[in-house]
Amino acid sequence: MRALKWLGYIVGVLIALVVVAVGTVYAVSSSRMGKSYPTAVKTVAVPTDPASVARGRHLVEAVGKCQNCHGDNLAGKRVMDDAVFAKLSSANLTSGKGGMGSTFTDADYVRAIRHGVRKDGKSLFFMPAEAYYYFNDADLGQIIAYLKSLPPVDAAVAPARSVGPIGRAVSLLTPFPLVSASLAVHTEPRPADVAEGVTPEYGGYLAKAGGCTSCHGANLSGGNKIEQVLAPDLTPGGELGKWTEADFTKAIRTGVRPDG
Repeated sequence: MRALKWLGYIVGVLIALVVVAVGTVYAVSSSRMGKSYPTAVKTVAVPTDPASVARGRHLVEAVGKCQNCHGDNLAGKRVMDDAVFAKLSSANLTSGKGGMGSTFTDADYVRAIRHGVRKDGKSLFFMPAEAYYYFNDADLGQIIAYLKSLPPVDAAVAPARSVGPIGRAVSLLTPFPLVSASLAVHTEPRPADVAEGVTPEYGGYLAKAGGCTSCHGANLSGGNKIEQVLAPDLTPGGELGKWTEADFTKAIRTGVRPDG
């Protein structure tokens, strides 16, 4: 009987610790999700000529990869649907019914893309602003130009914003970009512009703005775990240092390694 009594005490203490831990995670994460951020942003010139719009489309699709979350037509979709982790829907970026394109100003686009902040000053969820911060003013202007040119799509995506205990804990313990504004950079001056060209400097710019460093680390030496998969070392000292240019091209464009 005494053993059962002590077992009950131990179980009770463990349950209490779990309750305290979950409560702490919810309290801290809720405070972070409810935090306000600066809403004043730097003015960015937004062009209207066809060449700039076409360049913006390239940056959106090939570098920013916005369609991965917002759908092929950028009209939004359900991104996550897991009660324990999170239930999140992406916004309709077009000017159709339910879309933000009909109400967003140029400043709203800059605030959301570069800083991960909504109109009301609260953080966007799961927006890779920590990477998009690195887009220079010219490229960001062209991105906005393309977004403003999107054909309207009527799609009122349900604004699901339910974050479960696992999602909250992960966001507190890892660089997981749930509370986007908490990871973004909000200060000036911005990094110096890099001339476009086939150079290591411009490649580094694209790697940062495209989010490669989010998984592979600031110096691309790997080590970050994404959904239990260890991001590989992309430097010459790692396994990928043996890859040829053709190997890299195939992997980046098709997701297939040299060994098939």
